[in-house]
Amino acid sequence: MGAKVGGASGGSMDEINVTPLIDIVLVLLIIFMVITPMTVQKLPTELPPKDDAPPPPPDPNKKQLMVAVYKDNTFALNLQPITEEKLRTELEAQLKGRVSDERNVFIDAHPDAKYEVVVHVADLSREMGAERVGFADLKDEGPVQLTPEQLLQMSAPPPADPAAPTP
Repeated sequence: MGAKVGGASGGSMDEINVTPLIDIVLVLLIIFMVITPMTVQKLPTELPPKDDAPPPPPDPNKKQLMVAVYKDNTFALNLQPITEEKLRTELEAQLKGRVSDERNVFIDAHPDAKYEVVVHVADLSREMGAERVGFADLKDEGPVQLTPEQLLQMSAPPPADPAAPTP
C-alpha cells in the first residue's frame, strides 16, 4: 500500500505512488466495459407520415436538355442532329427562359468519342447559361444515333383520329 517515508538520504519523498490509482482506473474501466452493452437502449424515433399521393407529373412544356456526342464526334440535342453553331444558339435560347434551378444540361457521350469534344460540349453548355452540367450514362454502347426515317417520324405531326367528329 503505498507510501514510502524517507528516502535513501533520510529526507521526505516527493513522488506519489500511482499504483493504487492505476488499479482503481482499471477496475472502473472493466466495470464500464461490462455495463455499457447492457445500458444501450433504443432511441424513440418519429417518422414522417406516409404520403401515398403520387408525385406531380412533369411539365410537358419543359424539356430536359440532353446533348448526345456520337462516336464520330457529331452532336445531337434531344435526339435531333445539330451542328456546333446551332447547338450554341439552341442552348442559349432554351436556357435563357428558365429559372436558375432548371438550367440543367445532360451530356450522353459514346465511349469512343474524343475526350476533348465531350469537355468542349460541357464548356459550351456552361458558357450558354447552364447552371449544372451532368453526364448521363444511359447505355454502355453510347447514345443511339437515329436514322433519317426515325427523325422524320419524330418530326411529323401525329395522325388525326378518324373517329373524332370534325366541327
